[in-house]
Amino acid sequence: MTPESTTGEDGSTTEDPADANFGPEQSIPLRLNEQEPPPLMLSMTRDEVSDLFGAEADNIRLLSLDPSPLLQGTIEALRNACGTEWEQDDPNPNHDCDLTELGQSFGGGKVPWTSSPEYALVRLLTMTPANADVTGTSTESLANLVDALAGVGEIDPFSEVLADTLGVGRTQPVVSDASMVEALREHFVGSHPEATDDLELEVTLADALEDLAPLAERYGPAGDHPGIIAGEVSGEVFGPDFRMVVSADSNLRIMDGVDASAGKGFVTLVDDRVGPSFDDELEFDFEDPDRFALEGLVDDLAVDLRVGLAEYNGFVVSCVGDPPCQDNMPGSPVDESSVWALPEHTLEYVITSAAHRDYGDRMYFAIYVNSLAQVHIGQEGAPLGWLHYEVAGGLGDPPGDQYLWEVVLEVAQVALHQTPFETFPEGAANVAFTVRDVPVGLTGDEAIEAVKPYLQEQAGLLSDLLLGTYRENNDPVDFYYRRGDDGGRYLFFVAAEDLPTNVEYPYGDPGFFADAELTQKVSQLQFAGLRDESHEKVALSIGETILYFADDEAQVYRLRMVVSDSDDTEIEAFIAARND
Repeated sequence: MTPESTTGEDGSTTEDPADANFGPEQSIPLRLNEQEPPPLMLSMTRDEVSDLFGAEADNIRLLSLDPSPLLQGTIEALRNACGTEWEQDDPNPNHDCDLTELGQSFGGGKVPWTSSPEYALVRLLTMTPANADVTGTSTESLANLVDALAGVGEIDPFSEVLADTLGVGRTQPVVSDASMVEALREHFVGSHPEATDDLELEVTLADALEDLAPLAERYGPAGDHPGIIAGEVSGEVFGPDFRMVVSADSNLRIMDGVDASAGKGFVTLVDDRVGPSFDDELEFDFEDPDRFALEGLVDDLAVDLRVGLAEYNGFVVSCVGDPPCQDNMPGSPVDESSVWALPEHTLEYVITSAAHRDYGDRMYFAIYVNSLAQVHIGQEGAPLGWLHYEVAGGLGDPPGDQYLWEVVLEVAQVALHQTPFETFPEGAANVAFTVRDVPVGLTGDEAIEAVKPYLQEQAGLLSDLLLGTYRENNDPVDFYYRRGDDGGRYLFFVAAEDLPTNVEYPYGDPGFFADAELTQKVSQLQFAGLRDESHEKVALSIGETILYFADDEAQVYRLRMVVSDSDDTEIEAFIAARND
C-alpha cells in the first residue's frame, strides 16, 4: 500500500487515496547516532565530592576495616597506661597512671585514677605470674601453703608454680595480647548488630568525608551492647590536598524517535554492551590507574577512639567438678550460671574466651615436694586444659577441678574489683577511656588498593548517582530507531524504563501490529541475539515495512518505514492517523 503523495518535514500534507481510513502522512527522518561520546572526566576536591554525592555518600562503601589493629593498639595503650614496671619480676607492679596522658584521664576528672575502674582493668591486663594476687580467690589457701613451703626451701614460690602451670614466663601477661584481640573481635565487635559477617567495620564515603565521626553513631550503643565505639571517634582520611580523579566511558546514547501526535523526538537510553550487569550508565575501571586515582590520602591512618567495656552485674562462679563441668564449653554452657551463658560483649566473657584461646590445648604434669603435691592438666583422660591439684591430705584447701580459663576468670574478677586503693561492687567496674592516635593498620596506598574493589562492586550505584536523571529529559516518543546487539535494525516501542521517573506507563496495547484493528501483533519482546526483553520491537528489512500501532492516547496510526539498501543509518518514517 503506497500512497501517491506524502508530507515532508515542512509540514505540508496530502491525502492518501490508497486508504481512505487514514489521514495524510507525515514524513519523519530517523537517524542512528553511532558515534561514541567522549569519556566522562571528573577531578574533584573533598568539597566537590561531598557536594556531588550529598546524602548518597552514606550508601557508598569504601572499605571493610579489620578492627584487629585498632584493638591491638587499644590493648597496648591500656596495658601500659600506668607505666611498664609491671613487666619486672616483682610482686608489686608499681603502677603509676600519672605517667601517661591516657592514665591521667582515668576517672574522667571525677575521681583520682587510684579510684577508677579503668585502673582496675589495667591491673587485670598487666597481671603476670610474678605479680598475680590471688587473695580472695579459691586458690588463696593453696598459694599461701606453697609460699610457706618456699620460705623453708621446700618448693618454688606460688608465682613460679603458676607460671609453670600456665606455661608462660613469670613476667608474661596471664592473658596474651593476641588472644585478647581475637576475643574482642569475635565477641565484643562481632556481637554488635552493625558488624559485618566477617567481623569487620564498614567505612562509607560519608564517614571518610567527615573524618570518621559518623562511625560513633553506627557502632555506638545498640540494645544491651555498650557499643564498639563509646561516644566519639575521629581520624583524618582525606588530607587537605585530596582529589578523586575518575574517567568513565558513557553508555548513554541518544535515539531518534517519533511522538505520533507531535512529530520527531529524542530519548536517551543505556546501551551497555560491556557487562557484567549491562544496565550501567557509565563504565568504570577502578583498577586502571589512568582511569581512577585517589590523591592526598593520609598515610599511616590513625584514629582517636573512645572505648567502653561493660562487666556483668554479678560475680561469675567458675564451674567446678565433673560431671558436668568438663562439658562447660563455649557455645554449650552447662547452665545459666556459666560464663558461657553471659552476653558475649561482657568483660567476663571476653576475658574467659581469651584465656580459652591461650590454654585450650594445655597439657601438663608436675610433682612437688616428694609427691606431696601434683599438678595435673589434661591428664588421665581429662580434656585438655582441665586442671586437677593432687595435694596430700587436702593441705592448702586446693580448689576443685576446673578448666584453666575459669581459674583465670576467677582471679581476673577479683583483680578487677579489689585494687590496692579501692573495692568496686559488682556492676560498678564498667570502664570507658579514650585512646589517641591508634593505628588503623592501613597506609594511604593500602587504603587506595582496599577501596578499589568496593567501588567497582558499586559501579552501578555510582553511575546512577552521576547520570541517573537522564530520563527526565526524554521526549514522550512512542517508538525509536536503534541498532540491536546483533547489528540489525530495529524499531523499539517505548517501555516504562524509558519514561521519566514517577511517570505512569500510558499505553494500553503497546507494540506493532500487522492490521489497523491491532489484532495481529508482529512485534516481540524476545529476539535471538538481543539481551533486551522489556521492549516490544520489530526488525526492519531493506525496503518498505508497514505497521500499525496505538499511541499513549489510544489513537491508531499507520506507520510506513522505508530503509535504503545503501545506508541504514538514516531511514524514513511515514505516519498517518486513522480517521476515527
